[in-house]
Formats: sequence, structure tokens, C-alpha cells
Amino acid sequence: MATALAPANPPLDRTAATDAVVSAVASLVRTGKAVARSRQDHLGATGTPLAVLRALYRSGGDDRPGDLAVATGVAPSVVSRVLARLEDDGLVVRHRDQEDARACHISLTEEGRGKLEAIQDDYRTVLGAALAELSDDDVQRIPPLLGRLEQAILRAAEHRAARDRLGTTTTTAPPQPAPTESH
Repeated sequence: MATALAPANPPLDRTAATDAVVSAVASLVRTGKAVARSRQDHLGATGTPLAVLRALYRSGGDDRPGDLAVATGVAPSVVSRVLARLEDDGLVVRHRDQEDARACHISLTEEGRGKLEAIQDDYRTVLGAALAELSDDDVQRIPPLLGRLEQAILRAAEHRAARDRLGTTTTTAPPQPAPTESH
């Protein structure tokens, strides 16, 4: 009696796979934010102030407030308030622009750089402990996969925005969330 073997790789249900990826990414983001918020609170730097410190560090530390608003994705008025607090805490310093007296440049102080490095070291320790539970192969696959996912999401969003600008609609209905059971 011969038995039929199941195919080694059954066809992928793209809707179910997309739902699973959305759920996994949302869960990862929530968990990451919760852990980061807890660690940031412990180290005394949260949210937008931390984003401003990171933006200054990445840029080399001689930005205008408007540049920081763009880099952090917040309104210029929010950056102004954050900069005042960071300056009071000794983490950043303002320098007047030599060519435009109305403008200023912001840079990290040594204390600001030290605080940011302490936060990064803390993240590295927490994430390192988490990654220790994964195989070396899995750890090596994560960055390129997440990078490809990020780029694919950006392309899909740009494509959707272009379609929306043209006034076209999709020919298929968007996927519906799975029904939830009430307990």
C-alpha cells in the first residue's frame, strides 16, 4: 500500500503570512518600546530628548534646530523645548552662527556624548543577552532580513501614495483582520 507524501513546501498563503509578519513586527515594536522606555527611564533619557541626542551624534554634532526637527520627525517647537532642557542638563550647547546672527548650531557636550554612550551600552547588553538565545545563523540573518523588510515597506508605501495621488483605487479589497474570539 503506497501513501501519498505531502509536498515538502506547501504553497504559501500570502494573506496568512502577511498577517503573521504584521503581528510579529507589531509585537516586536511594542516589546522593544516597553524595554527601551524602562531602560531609558532608569538612565534618565527618554523619547524626543534621546532622539535629539542620537541625531546630533549621527550628524557629527553641529546641527541647527530645524535640522534636528527633520531628523527626529517632530515639530520645531518641540525641538526648541527639548533643546532648552538638554542645555539645562548640560548635554548640549548652542553656538551662534557666525554668518547669520539669528541662527544657532547645537552640539553635544562631553557629558551628552557620555550619556548617549551609556544608553547605547545598556541597549547592547540587553539585546546581547536576548540574542544569546538564538543561533549564530539566526543572528546573522536578522539584520539583512529586517533591512529588506524595511525597504519593501517603504517601496510599498511610496507606491500606494503615488496611486492615491493619481486617484486610482486598488482592484482588490485590503486584507481584513482575523476575527477575534471574545472570552
